[in-house]
Amino acid sequence: MSASSALPATEGEPGQPDPRGDPGREATTLRHLVDSIGSPGLQVLAAPRGLDLHVRTTVLFDPIDGLSEEPDALLLLAGMRADDPAAPGLVRRASELGYSAIVVKRRGAEVGALVTEASIHGLTVLGAADEVPWRHLDALLLSVLGSQGTPAESAAGIGDELFALANAVSAIIGGSVAIEDLDRRVLAYSSLLDQRIDALREKSILERRVPEMDRNHQQYRLVFGAKGVVRFDERVDEFARSAIAIRAGEQPLGTIWAIESELGLHPEGERALIEGAQLCALKMLRSMNASNLEPQLREAALLLALEGSLTATETVFRLSLPLGGQLSLVGFAATPNPTGQPALITHVAQALTRYLAAYRPDASMATTARAVYVLLPGGSEKVVTRFAEGALGATAIAFGTQVKSAVSVMTHDPTDLRSMRSEVDDILRVTTSQVDLPFVARLSDVHTRVLLSHVADELVLTPRLRHPGVTAMSTYDLQHGTEYGRSITCWLEAVGDVGRAAAVLGVHANTLRYRLRRAAELFGIELSHPDDRLAIWMQLRLTI
Repeated sequence: MSASSALPATEGEPGQPDPRGDPGREATTLRHLVDSIGSPGLQVLAAPRGLDLHVRTTVLFDPIDGLSEEPDALLLLAGMRADDPAAPGLVRRASELGYSAIVVKRRGAEVGALVTEASIHGLTVLGAADEVPWRHLDALLLSVLGSQGTPAESAAGIGDELFALANAVSAIIGGSVAIEDLDRRVLAYSSLLDQRIDALREKSILERRVPEMDRNHQQYRLVFGAKGVVRFDERVDEFARSAIAIRAGEQPLGTIWAIESELGLHPEGERALIEGAQLCALKMLRSMNASNLEPQLREAALLLALEGSLTATETVFRLSLPLGGQLSLVGFAATPNPTGQPALITHVAQALTRYLAAYRPDASMATTARAVYVLLPGGSEKVVTRFAEGALGATAIAFGTQVKSAVSVMTHDPTDLRSMRSEVDDILRVTTSQVDLPFVARLSDVHTRVLLSHVADELVLTPRLRHPGVTAMSTYDLQHGTEYGRSITCWLEAVGDVGRAAAVLGVHANTLRYRLRRAAELFGIELSHPDDRLAIWMQLRLTI
């Protein structure tokens, strides 16, 4: 079922006149679009007639549908590569139909032939950043094209649309519906007279924010981790609820929560939530000011650089880095709270975004499922450490001591970012799982723990590397309640001092000597050679 069939149409959606085709709509210019979105989101590749050409709307090109007649439109080549043999012909046709410009993505393709053809026919060519999805770019362009009215009118429009959407979903499901942003602020809510509602929903509407509760973290984690609708059973203090994440591609924007009717959630209601989330994403994207594109582009570029997908030149250009300058990568990850649940990484990222805006606007930030990475240009090791400590102080307001930070080595080479990320990941892996490790750490602070974690990984990936005697001994101890493994570990950690090791174990020295002999007889544990002692200790250290 399409969105238009499950939910009532709202302005700009199916069922109502589309503002793209409104001939009375005031036109802006290519110059205004380029200046509003800016580099590297949108760049001029060719402008044979200048940039003061009118633009009224955008057209996403689909080769199946062909090219429609849209004078003064901006043609987005979403369905064709820039080096496609058919591209020059499309350029000629777009020029004949009165298009103002075309937008292409390089994606590693040669665009020279297309640019030349466009210049011959007087058609402007704009280059879009590869990492920005076409639909996202389209929404941003439309937000600029639609911002010719007053800002107050635009802001009110998006608010009204979200409230109308909440009412539409509520009418199908039967219960109160709330639309939230990533900070759990209530952006809009349904207000139907006969909707089912409970005290918790009323409180969140009055306060315009979801009340803090112990179960919140787990519930939101499940919603953001799911691809569709997630249902939560009725509790003493709340009715049963269904929820879905609002996403633009993989980027989370918020959530929709619906109180279910007494009969539960029927298939039509589930479809309404899915389609409602899609419409919400579109409306929220269109409400974004184009100036918000820059941090999104920087985040996408940093993720590519951390994956090793960009050259040094591309990294410097896309992240606006100083040539030859020092670079440091700082990572942040959450530790479990007393109930065993870590903070949502998206919420940690939002707290860090506010801190960066105030203290390091030159930094670039990217968020993954497990960590937040901040790339800092310039500065000494002390400066970078102070930044990490300050950022943890800023997150402590909301998360207490639940966040830890890792600092990479410094480099002048942007192509080192991939290895720097691996280093940061290694550090965070051990510091977030072991409470005795520092809140801000470098590899030198936790080197042995990181080494052991890699040894543990290798033993899991390659079981044949395990010492068969140690494996057999561990199984024997577990089945018979003996302590051969712990006894050998204590002896090794005491560097062969039987008296000290026996004291730790709480046994007589002769008892320990007997255990060492029996371990050799039963399991083939040979402790006379230093290499054997090292291998046996490492495996025991990781299992006991």
